Amino acid sequence: MFPSGLNGEHVLQALGIALRKEEEQWKPVFPRTGCGEEVSDMERDKTARWLVQLSQAFDFAPETYVLAVALTDRVAQHVKIRPKYLQCVAISCLYIAAKTLEDDEAIPITLDLVQKSQCGCSVSEVLRMELVILNTLKWNVKIVTAIDFLHLIHTVLMWRFPHLLSGLENMSPSRHLALLTRKLMTCLGHATLACERPSIVALSLISLELEQICQHWFSLFIMVQTVTKLQVENNQFISCRERMAWVLSQHGQLVSGYQLKSITTMKSKKRKVDYSESDNIYDGIKRLYEDNGSSAEKCSLTKRGSCASEMHQEMDEVHPFIHTVAAV
Repeated sequence: MFPSGLNGEHVLQALGIALRKEEEQWKPVFPRTGCGEEVSDMERDKTARWLVQLSQAFDFAPETYVLAVALTDRVAQHVKIRPKYLQCVAISCLYIAAKTLEDDEAIPITLDLVQKSQCGCSVSEVLRMELVILNTLKWNVKIVTAIDFLHLIHTVLMWRFPHLLSGLENMSPSRHLALLTRKLMTCLGHATLACERPSIVALSLISLELEQICQHWFSLFIMVQTVTKLQVENNQFISCRERMAWVLSQHGQLVSGYQLKSITTMKSKKRKVDYSESDNIYDGIKRLYEDNGSSAEKCSLTKRGSCASEMHQEMDEVHPFIHTVAAV
């Protein structure tokens, strides 16, 4: 049980709710060539990268950026967006996402948003576009995104295998989640991955990361998939995973450069493991099960048997399956 009252069962329940929402909300997205007056995938990707810069400039959370991109894509599914209106739609979606997820004091006034973003729109145009988008989406803007699934699946992974990162230098659950989040933001800047189900995108990203950490990563991945009850078709998963690997390699982010701790440190931790380290890793999923908007409480990992023994009882070492990939 986590100190905040969040335990594994609560996380699995939240994951089940997210999967049901995804089933209701998600619709296939087809490639757009930009024929006629419709926005192309290339223009969409350029705008997504622009939103990353704006999110950083306004100090928005990654969840806000991911929701803004998802809303922009949803609007494009309902109506054909002309290229000259794309930035206005995107900045309006970012504003809606900020109002949905950010604290009140972090939300800029419309004039500041327009001036600092240099979007080329007036305040009145942004406000009108905001209303058009809300009406188009029937005011249903709190949709489940890939970052929601990433946080939930990562939480399950740390819950079931709390020793997974113990053999790595300078790597805690919160740092690991931050690393995955940066990679996810890169991936969602490409329409080829944004068109996939959010759950598959998150699952593919975690599988690529497990491959760098664990020698028996596939067995661990299957266990996580079984626990989370994520049903994924093999061909679809493999295709998404390969495209994601290509995208991350193009940005120099495929190899994470994990470093294995020294053998002396590993042996000392085998004799006595410190479970007192706390990590504020669950605030990204608090909105899925809390409505009060209060700051996330820090959660320490529960003392459990080593993940190696959970996977292979015949292996009596603490981290027999960790296989580190050094930075290239």
